[in-house]
Amino acid sequence: MATISRPTAEPPNHGWLDVLTSDVDDAACIQRQWMQMQYDQLDRGSFAGRFRMLRTAQSLVVAEMQNRTVLKQQHSPPGYCTISLVRRVAGRGRCGLDTLSGQSIGFMPGARDYEVQLPPSEILYFGFDESRLVRAADVMGHTLPGHGKRPIFLDGLDAASLTNMADTLLWLPNNLGNDAAANVNRAYLDDAVLARALDILVHTPSDGTRLHALGAQRITQRARALIDDSPHEPWTVLTLCEALHVSRPTLQRAFLQMYDMSPLAWLRIRRLNGARRALQAGRGSTATVSAIAMHWGFFHLSRFAKDYQKLFGELPSKTLGHR
Repeated sequence: MATISRPTAEPPNHGWLDVLTSDVDDAACIQRQWMQMQYDQLDRGSFAGRFRMLRTAQSLVVAEMQNRTVLKQQHSPPGYCTISLVRRVAGRGRCGLDTLSGQSIGFMPGARDYEVQLPPSEILYFGFDESRLVRAADVMGHTLPGHGKRPIFLDGLDAASLTNMADTLLWLPNNLGNDAAANVNRAYLDDAVLARALDILVHTPSDGTRLHALGAQRITQRARALIDDSPHEPWTVLTLCEALHVSRPTLQRAFLQMYDMSPLAWLRIRRLNGARRALQAGRGSTATVSAIAMHWGFFHLSRFAKDYQKLFGELPSKTLGHR
C-alpha cells in the first residue's frame, strides 16, 4: 500500500490499486480517469482514507473509506453504470433526495449527474458497461429495477455474498503476491462479479412451474456438451444461460430436477475436477496451486483447498506433488 502523489494517481488498465489518501481530492483524482468527479470536504479535521480498486477490461470493483463528511459531485458517462453499496456510515448520507444508510444499495445508470453526500463511511461500488449489464439481466431472466433507465436506491437487502466477494478479490495481491494474482482468470472474474451484483440488485422471478423431465434432461445435456467442448475453461451460470438461450430460473429448475443441485453447485464441482486434472498434469513442472486455482476461478485459496480436500480426500498441494 502507498500514499499517492497528488494531483493524479494513474490506475492500471488491468490490475489492482491500493492507496492511502490524505486529501479529500485524492480519490477523486483517481476516478477522473473514467468519469467527471469532484470531492469537497464539509467538516473540520485532517482527512484520511483508503482507496482500493480492481480494474479489468469489463469490470471495476472499488472499496473506499473516508473519515470526514464529503460532498461528491459526479457525472457518469453514457453507457457506464454502477451498482453501489454503503457498507457502513456514521449517520445518514444522501444521493440527491434519496437517503443512504448502512446496507443501502443503489443502481446509477450513465449519462447523468449525481450529488452524493456521505459522513465518515465505507462504500463499495461496481462499474459495468450498461449494455452488458442489461444484456446479462435479460439472459438470466431478471428485470432491472426501473428497467435500467433510472437511478434506484434500496434498503434492507442482504448483500453479504457481494461484499465477501469484493473483499476476496481486493485482497488477492496481499494474500498471494502480485505474480500469483496476475494468474486470475479475468473472463471468469468479470462474469462472476456481474452475476453476483445482479443477484443482489434484482429479485429472481418466483415461477415455480416444474419443467417436464425430458425438457430438463435436454437442457442439462446441452450444458454438459458445451462444457465438454471447452474442458479447460471455467463456465459460469451467466455464460451457460447465454449459450443455451434459457433464463436462470429455467436452468435452475433443470439442474435441480436432474442432479438435485443448483447449476452453481454443479459448475463448482466441475471446476474442482478441472483443477484436479490440471494439478495432475502439472506434476514435475513449474505449475503452482495458486496459478491453477486462479485459472479455474477460485480466488479464495483457503476455501479452494478446503472444498478440494472435501471432494477428493487430499489437499491440492498433495495432488500436484504426486509423482
